[in-house]
Amino acid sequence: MNKIDQDLVKLTKLTVKEALIKYQKVEIDLLLSEVLKKTREFLFMNGEQKLTRIQASKLTQMVRRREKGEPIAYILGYKDFYGLRFKVNKNVLVPRPETEEIITRIKNQELRIKGKTINILDIGTGSGCIAIALAKKLQILNFKFQITASDISSKALIVAKQNAKAHHVKINFVRSDLLKNIKNTPDIIIANLPYGWSQWKNNTSAATIGLKFEPKHALFTKDNGLYEIKRLLLQIKQSIKQPRLIYLEFDPRQKVELDKEIKKHLPKANVKFYKDFRSLWRFVEITL
Repeated sequence: MNKIDQDLVKLTKLTVKEALIKYQKVEIDLLLSEVLKKTREFLFMNGEQKLTRIQASKLTQMVRRREKGEPIAYILGYKDFYGLRFKVNKNVLVPRPETEEIITRIKNQELRIKGKTINILDIGTGSGCIAIALAKKLQILNFKFQITASDISSKALIVAKQNAKAHHVKINFVRSDLLKNIKNTPDIIIANLPYGWSQWKNNTSAATIGLKFEPKHALFTKDNGLYEIKRLLLQIKQSIKQPRLIYLEFDPRQKVELDKEIKKHLPKANVKFYKDFRSLWRFVEITL
């Protein structure tokens, strides 16, 4: 009997309660909820329910994938972000909770200009989570806005378009390398660009092992992780008309160098850095 068959026999004999205890290290509650198509509350209230062979087989495969370090979002096929559920696969990064702060910052800005539509550009949109969550929020606030979301990956844009359709928001998706194919002049630019570097890529710690399953082009870049951000700052500097606001996400260790780059390319800008919910420097707001 091979390893998968042995696991299957074990799981088939397990009750829900026993599975929750045995495999708690791999977020078994989330996996069980998906397999059984039940809420997490159901699991804890129906602990004596036994798994069917089909359910056990599916759960076995999920557990094995999770034990190898694969992000649970890829196993489930979705990730929640800013109260919304987004489809994800290996063509897009898994949305991070710290990125939600960008939505909060923008919605708290005084964006209304009488008779004017706010043009927003989300660069490196991936799953589309920032653009879509922002669109939903601005709809509730009755803002006049138009959002363009771009990515260099056509496969990522397919996922983003599916998410936009699922959430009933209208977004203009463009395949573009930064500002290259952007026709309109945005009032606000949001860019969550790759900011990882070689030390990240070669790290084998438990905290970073999941990164090995995510698209490398969306995670890593040259110049200590600042290559793409520097390219964007230069393009904005060279633009005939510049945006009013720019929001960038970065690694906390890049703050000092990033501050120098912003002042170098946009010397008249008002620059404010913000920390994420873990009290780590994570975002910069640039007002022009």
